[in-house]
Amino acid sequence: MTTAKRSKVLILGTSEVEEELATSFRHLGYEVQVGTFAEGAPGAMTPDITVAGEGTDLAKLRELVETSGCELFPTVEACRMTRNREGVRRTAAEELGLPTMAYQFADSLEALETCAEEVGYPLVVKPGRSTAGEGQSVVREPQELRAAWAKAHAASESESGESEPVAVEQYIDFDYEVTILTVRSIDPATGELATWFCEPIGTRHANGKLVEAWQPAELSQAAADNARSIAARISGAIAGRGVYSIELFVDGDEVYFSQATPRPDADGLLTRNTQRVDQFDLHARATAGLPIDVTLTSPGAATFLHGVNPTTKQIAQAMAVEEVTVQVHEDTVMVLATADTIEEARERAAGAARYLEVGE
Repeated sequence: MTTAKRSKVLILGTSEVEEELATSFRHLGYEVQVGTFAEGAPGAMTPDITVAGEGTDLAKLRELVETSGCELFPTVEACRMTRNREGVRRTAAEELGLPTMAYQFADSLEALETCAEEVGYPLVVKPGRSTAGEGQSVVREPQELRAAWAKAHAASESESGESEPVAVEQYIDFDYEVTILTVRSIDPATGELATWFCEPIGTRHANGKLVEAWQPAELSQAAADNARSIAARISGAIAGRGVYSIELFVDGDEVYFSQATPRPDADGLLTRNTQRVDQFDLHARATAGLPIDVTLTSPGAATFLHGVNPTTKQIAQAMAVEEVTVQVHEDTVMVLATADTIEEARERAAGAARYLEVGE
């Protein structure tokens, strides 16, 4: 009896996202290597699939594809398009005609001052690359621009010292933010590439950081249709297979594109408790071209705590709340709750989180 040769996947990156994806691929029977080009990856491995984390060197990705013949997700072009706000925003607004906030990009304080006059106050200044909310500022008057520039510019710098132009965006008092996890894989019924949508995830930020998420977010039928249309078009433009985190602003029935990430991110962490298949398993399945299941199994919510270091006793108190789990990440503690309704799930998560915020 011979043993079938296992397919190999190389996962480039060192964050918790890559660690979670490694587990998901192992559960699918893949031989998995996790590392970075700087650490010598892929070494002796010739991968069948390579999954690139955020910020991976594009030239080295091209070389890897050429020498190994592996499938790469996201593709080099997708990585290039989405690695900074300018690339994905111009694709969305100028090439696809998707609705967005009025925006400009500035590579100096002087340019920022000019952009602010064109966009108008109030406005939002954001780092040029995705930073999970770090470095963002709402600016209501010109004298606040210098501090906003310094904050966004610092957050825009990569480890090599390179910096992307900062984004200047019209500020509106929208109803809420939502993320549509959009999945592209092979439909087993047709053998063709197809798109699936997870239920909308509502998000809330404070001081530029994610503090709450819930699923499903309540949208009007018109807003839900608009959200899925935008998600389908931008993920189609990015191309490839996998999970795409599409961030949107919702104002009544109107929906505006904000950002797209061609991989799982923090907004979708609660899918571990709300969906039959979570975002990491979906990404692994999709890149492998396997069947997709986006079934929501329970309404749920997550509260994110930053800068806390709870004791075991505090975690036990939080987990004693009905249908609550606690996960401690590198710099965030996440409190997850499920319930029969979104309102109850949000209340449970917030209530349990209070046990972790108080000192012993």
